[in-house]
Amino acid sequence: MLRSYLCEERNGFRVYCAEHDLAFARTTARAIETAGASLTAYFEVTSLPRIRAVLAPDRDRFDALVADLLRVQIERPSDPRRIAQPQRGDIVLLSPSAYAEHSSYEYVPDDYRRMISHELVHVLQEQLSPNIEESPLWWDEGLAVYLSEQWRTASQFCFREQVLRDVRSKRIPALAAAFSDPSLAYSFGWTLVRFLEQEHGREAIVAAVKNVSDGNVLAALGENPASLEESWQAWLRNTVGREA
Repeated sequence: MLRSYLCEERNGFRVYCAEHDLAFARTTARAIETAGASLTAYFEVTSLPRIRAVLAPDRDRFDALVADLLRVQIERPSDPRRIAQPQRGDIVLLSPSAYAEHSSYEYVPDDYRRMISHELVHVLQEQLSPNIEESPLWWDEGLAVYLSEQWRTASQFCFREQVLRDVRSKRIPALAAAFSDPSLAYSFGWTLVRFLEQEHGREAIVAAVKNVSDGNVLAALGENPASLEESWQAWLRNTVGREA
């Protein structure tokens, strides 16, 4: 499946691409290298798993790679907002050269770099978790958005903007809604992870990733949902709501 692709290789990982995407493959390799150094330090592991990233030159080949290389079920044609899919040590990416025609996004270097980091968080979490299938969506996506720093600045992915808008308009969701609604898990999950890290420390977050097998992250951190909801919402109003 990858025989027609060029390969950019460095430090134990490979990035495959069509010939016209070689510059983006090098950009991707640098992003993996930089994010990998930060994330392995955070999770206290010596190295990333062996990473294989593939830049798909169009939507049809993106969908085919996700289905045939990753063995992940996907709608075809997939949603234009879907531009990355990880599975174990593999990541299929829609090449930025195809964004204008085949995605909802434009290529912004910082957004792309953080998106690569986001996908690497998923790869590392899957490697470290004792039972990734039980891991809740708010935790998975909260970790990825928080550790990739996608929440720090405004971007076309709108992880930060929706939270600021909802907090300032006094529409903070209930904790149960953030846990059960996929859209809220993506937008507010990072706020929960950020808050829990401030309350319990990085070591507790890492321990939860490495040890929680039943998906009950809050129990592992000694949190009661009722008291957590009150303190988290107050923190959102007093801290996140005041951030520029």
